[in-house]
Parts: sequence; C-alpha cells; structure tokens
Amino acid sequence: MRRIPDPIALYPLNSRYKTRELENRQPQGTPVDVWLVPGPKGKAGGAYLFLGRADSYIEFPNNGGLDTERSITMLCWLYFQGYDGPIFHYKTSGSSGVHMWVVSGRLFARFTKRDYQSTQPLITSEPLSLNQWQYVGASYAYNTGVASLWLDGQRVLQTNIGAGLTLATQDNVRMGAKEGDRRYFMGGIADMQIYDVALTKRQVNAVKIASQGNHL
Repeated sequence: MRRIPDPIALYPLNSRYKTRELENRQPQGTPVDVWLVPGPKGKAGGAYLFLGRADSYIEFPNNGGLDTERSITMLCWLYFQGYDGPIFHYKTSGSSGVHMWVVSGRLFARFTKRDYQSTQPLITSEPLSLNQWQYVGASYAYNTGVASLWLDGQRVLQTNIGAGLTLATQDNVRMGAKEGDRRYFMGGIADMQIYDVALTKRQVNAVKIASQGNHL
C-alpha cells in the first residue's frame, strides 16, 4: 500500500484542540455558536454541533495553506440531523469554490474551477443515515479527472469531470453555513481532514482507522 500522505490540514474539532489545526499548520478556525458534544466513539467533547442556523458555523482562514489548487480529498465524521448545509465550503459568500455539502439529505460535492465556473456535481443516490455517525468524503484527481464520493470507507460514486482542472480552493472556508444561502447544516462534525492528493480506497480506510484511534 502506498504511504498515506500528510494532510495539509487536520482539525480534530474536539475539546482538546477546539478549532485549532492538529499541528498548527493552518490558522485557527473561528467558531460562531457551535457546541462541543460527544463524538463518533461517544467521547465527551469529541465533535462540534452545528445548530442549523445562519449564525452557527466555523470559519477557517485560508492564507494559502488550504489551497490545494489541483487534486484534493476532504474527509470527516458526520452526524446528520436532517438539515441540509455545507460541510466544508471554500468561499464564504457569493460564487462558490470547491465544496462538500449535504443536499436533499444526500452527500454532495462540486469541484469548482479556479474562476468559479461550475463542474458536474456529484450526489449520492441514497440519503445519509439520520442521527448516526458516518465517515464521509469527496476527492478529485488532477491527472485523471476522476471525482469521487466516499461513505464509510467505500467509493459510492465515481465520475470523470475532466483532467487538469485547477480548483477554486483559494478562499476562506465555512462549515455549517454560507452567507446568502438559507440552507444551514444541523448535526455534528469531527476530525475534518484535507489532503492535496486524491486518496485511494486503501488510504481512505487507513485514515478512517487512524482517526478513530488518534484524534477522537
């Protein structure tokens, strides 16, 4: 198995690290009316709860450190409570950058081009489980053009949206709410990880296992 690359950012989102990046590679996120709750393994303070409101979010500054530009993988633990909204959304208002959401109760991602032109969206056929922790993710490979959605370590959707895309990952990121959009995520998020490569299935599963043991 190929070695798991280091993430460019890993936000445990727990009572120990709050909204700090695990190794301080990126600036700390700014939490707005979010609450620490039990995480995926039931550990106290193991996740942040988003309240499904415009004023309940975390904003992560992007001074270039979150700018993957080409390939990307986004992974986290998600506890969905019925309200659609952003899980990890580049660009806090106006045109959207790359983003992973819950839309119509399903996992959704769009790998927007650098100039904010849209690409083909990806959305799962089956809805996410309610009130249950699931490991979710989305990835895009620059060299092949393959975009994927991941659920509990399985690639549940794969499509080719075009090789060689330069991604809109240059802006600040919001989790939970986007300015000007009336859909606000309700539920828990833990252990948000961003990579500047498209991980393989084995790597995604290895990251999942590691996150269960190390950060939660």
